[in-house]
Amino acid sequence: MTTITELAADTATDDDAPTIGALLLAAATNPRDQAAVRALVDEGEILIRDHVRMALVVKTEQGRMGCDWERLSKRLYTLGFDDQERAFLDLVLSIAGPHPTSLTRVLELDDRHLAIILRAMVQLSGCDTLAVGTRT
Repeated sequence: MTTITELAADTATDDDAPTIGALLLAAATNPRDQAAVRALVDEGEILIRDHVRMALVVKTEQGRMGCDWERLSKRLYTLGFDDQERAFLDLVLSIAGPHPTSLTRVLELDDRHLAIILRAMVQLSGCDTLAVGTRT
Protein backbone atom coordinates (compact mmCIF):
# COMPACT_ATOMS: atom_id res chain seq x y z
CA MET A 1 0.00 0.00 0.00
CA THR A 2 1.10 3.52 -0.67
CA THR A 3 0.29 6.56 1.41
CA ILE A 4 -1.71 9.64 0.57
CA THR A 5 1.47 11.62 -0.07
CA GLU A 6 2.12 9.54 -3.17
CA LEU A 7 -1.45 10.14 -4.32
CA ALA A 8 -1.48 13.89 -3.74
CA ALA A 9 -0.13 14.81 -7.17
CA ASP A 10 -2.82 12.74 -8.87
CA THR A 11 -5.76 14.38 -7.08
CA ALA A 12 -4.54 17.92 -6.39
CA THR A 13 -4.00 19.09 -9.96
CA ASP A 14 -7.49 18.67 -11.43
CA ASP A 15 -10.24 21.04 -10.27
CA ASP A 16 -12.86 18.46 -11.28
CA ALA A 17 -11.15 15.65 -9.37
CA PRO A 18 -13.25 14.05 -6.65
CA THR A 19 -12.45 14.95 -3.07
CA ILE A 20 -10.68 12.53 -0.78
CA GLY A 21 -13.94 12.09 1.08
CA ALA A 22 -15.76 11.13 -2.12
CA LEU A 23 -13.00 8.68 -3.05
CA LEU A 24 -13.05 7.09 0.40
CA LEU A 25 -16.84 6.79 0.33
CA ALA A 26 -16.68 5.13 -3.08
CA ALA A 27 -14.02 2.71 -1.84
CA ALA A 28 -15.81 1.78 1.39
CA THR A 29 -17.01 -1.77 0.80
CA ASN A 30 -18.59 -2.76 4.10
CA PRO A 31 -21.21 -1.08 6.30
CA ARG A 32 -18.72 -0.26 9.07
CA ASP A 33 -16.33 1.52 6.70
CA GLN A 34 -19.22 3.31 5.00
CA ALA A 35 -20.64 4.65 8.27
CA ALA A 36 -17.22 5.66 9.64
CA VAL A 37 -16.13 7.41 6.44
CA ARG A 38 -19.51 9.16 6.18
CA ALA A 39 -19.03 10.47 9.74
CA LEU A 40 -15.59 11.87 8.89
CA VAL A 41 -16.86 13.43 5.67
CA ASP A 42 -19.87 14.95 7.43
CA GLU A 43 -17.66 16.34 10.21
CA GLY A 44 -15.69 18.19 7.55
CA GLU A 45 -12.73 19.46 9.57
CA ILE A 46 -10.72 16.45 10.71
CA LEU A 47 -10.38 14.72 7.33
CA ILE A 48 -8.98 17.81 5.60
CA ARG A 49 -5.93 17.88 7.88
CA ASP A 50 -2.80 16.58 6.19
CA HIS A 51 -1.57 14.67 9.24
CA VAL A 52 -4.92 12.85 9.52
CA ARG A 53 -4.91 11.89 5.85
CA MET A 54 -1.32 10.68 6.19
CA ALA A 55 -2.34 8.45 9.12
CA LEU A 56 -5.60 7.19 7.62
CA VAL A 57 -5.58 7.11 3.82
CA VAL A 58 -3.76 4.44 1.84
CA LYS A 59 -3.77 3.22 -1.73
CA THR A 60 -4.95 -0.38 -1.83
CA GLU A 61 -3.53 -3.16 -3.96
CA GLN A 62 -6.43 -2.58 -6.36
CA GLY A 63 -5.24 1.01 -6.88
CA ARG A 64 -8.12 2.61 -4.95
CA MET A 65 -7.98 4.77 -1.87
CA GLY A 66 -8.85 3.11 1.39
CA CYS A 67 -8.72 3.64 5.13
CA ASP A 68 -6.17 2.15 7.47
CA TRP A 69 -8.20 2.46 10.67
CA GLU A 70 -5.64 0.56 12.71
CA ARG A 71 -2.86 2.98 11.79
CA LEU A 72 -5.03 5.97 12.69
CA SER A 73 -5.91 4.28 15.98
CA LYS A 74 -2.25 3.80 16.84
CA ARG A 75 -1.50 7.48 16.15
CA LEU A 76 -4.61 8.92 17.79
CA TYR A 77 -2.74 10.43 20.73
CA THR A 78 0.15 11.79 18.65
CA LEU A 79 -1.78 13.82 16.09
CA GLY A 80 -2.53 16.85 18.26
CA PHE A 81 -6.28 16.48 18.71
CA ASP A 82 -8.14 18.19 21.50
CA ASP A 83 -10.29 16.10 23.85
CA GLN A 84 -13.49 16.55 21.84
CA GLU A 85 -11.83 15.64 18.54
CA ARG A 86 -10.23 12.60 20.14
CA ALA A 87 -13.58 11.52 21.61
CA PHE A 88 -15.20 11.89 18.19
CA LEU A 89 -12.43 9.89 16.51
CA ASP A 90 -12.57 7.22 19.23
CA LEU A 91 -16.25 6.72 18.44
CA VAL A 92 -15.64 6.75 14.67
CA LEU A 93 -12.90 4.15 15.11
CA SER A 94 -15.30 2.01 17.14
CA ILE A 95 -17.79 2.18 14.30
CA ALA A 96 -15.09 1.27 11.76
CA GLY A 97 -13.67 -1.73 13.55
CA PRO A 98 -12.62 -3.36 16.78
CA HIS A 99 -11.56 -0.24 18.68
CA PRO A 100 -12.94 -0.45 22.23
CA THR A 101 -14.39 2.88 23.30
CA SER A 102 -16.68 3.69 26.17
CA LEU A 103 -19.99 5.13 25.09
CA THR A 104 -19.54 7.77 27.79
CA ARG A 105 -17.22 9.49 25.30
CA VAL A 106 -20.41 11.06 23.89
CA LEU A 107 -20.41 13.29 26.98
CA GLU A 108 -17.39 15.09 25.51
CA LEU A 109 -19.09 15.90 22.19
CA ASP A 110 -20.90 19.06 21.22
CA ASP A 111 -24.34 18.78 19.60
CA ARG A 112 -22.97 18.78 16.05
CA HIS A 113 -20.48 15.97 16.62
CA LEU A 114 -23.03 13.97 18.62
CA ALA A 115 -25.53 14.21 15.76
CA ILE A 116 -22.88 12.98 13.30
CA ILE A 117 -22.06 9.97 15.50
CA LEU A 118 -25.74 9.16 16.00
CA ARG A 119 -26.40 9.35 12.24
CA ALA A 120 -23.44 7.04 11.64
CA MET A 121 -24.81 4.55 14.15
CA VAL A 122 -28.26 4.67 12.54
CA GLN A 123 -26.62 4.11 9.14
CA LEU A 124 -24.64 1.18 10.52
CA SER A 125 -27.80 -0.37 11.97
CA GLY A 126 -29.41 -0.38 8.54
CA CYS A 127 -32.51 1.33 9.88
CA ASP A 128 -34.01 3.74 7.37
CA THR A 129 -36.92 4.95 9.51
CA LEU A 130 -34.98 6.93 12.13
CA ALA A 131 -33.77 10.47 11.68
CA VAL A 132 -31.32 12.42 13.82
CA GLY A 133 -31.70 16.15 14.05
CA THR A 134 -32.62 19.02 16.35
CA ARG A 135 -36.01 19.64 17.91
CA THR A 136 -37.72 22.91 17.19
